[in-house]
Amino acid sequence: MSRAAARTASASARKRAAVLDAATRLFLEAGYGATSMEQVAAAAGVAKQTLYNQFGSKEALFRAIVEDLVRELVGPLAHAAAGGAPERVLEAFGRRFLGLMLRPSSLALHRLLVAETNRFPELAHAVFEAGPVRAVQALAGWLRAQHAHGRLAVAQPALAAEQFLGMLTGHIQLRALFGVCVHPGDAALDAAVAHAVATFLAAHRVRPGVVGSSNA
Repeated sequence: MSRAAARTASASARKRAAVLDAATRLFLEAGYGATSMEQVAAAAGVAKQTLYNQFGSKEALFRAIVEDLVRELVGPLAHAAAGGAPERVLEAFGRRFLGLMLRPSSLALHRLLVAETNRFPELAHAVFEAGPVRAVQALAGWLRAQHAHGRLAVAQPALAAEQFLGMLTGHIQLRALFGVCVHPGDAALDAAVAHAVATFLAAHRVRPGVVGSSNA
């Protein structure tokens, strides 16, 4: 890539980040329905047409916010060493996952989406596909690879991924959403992740003479 192209790409990335930051702030302050693309463009300092050229619609813009969170979450899975110990990979993933879920902005976006679901069901569906579904798919893909290499016995990777993520969030996220305990502290989070990983590995350890089939 030439220097000029690199500068252009860098400027584009900065502009995109500014748009997503502005959009997130406005969505959380005014709600999804009350926030216009014109307001986002003005807050981000870009032309309205530039905003539409990059994202296409307000729904796509909201979905992009969620997709960025998911990329941040699952990135380490894509780069996990093929021979990395499953326990270490799952612990790192679990801690990252809980950290993202308990961010004030993530909790606020979660509340916003639930509040707007009845008014904007298409948005809810699109965000569900871009967020939870992609996270499960990424983790399931990694679990499928562990099964294929004989490190774990995971006959139903998608179901196992959903259950692992459920063990991680549990009442920790629920308490945060209700404002009962927004952040329980690093020690409590580490303990919760360690327990979830230990429980998961106990259920999916390789047993001599037992051959599973990865079909989900």
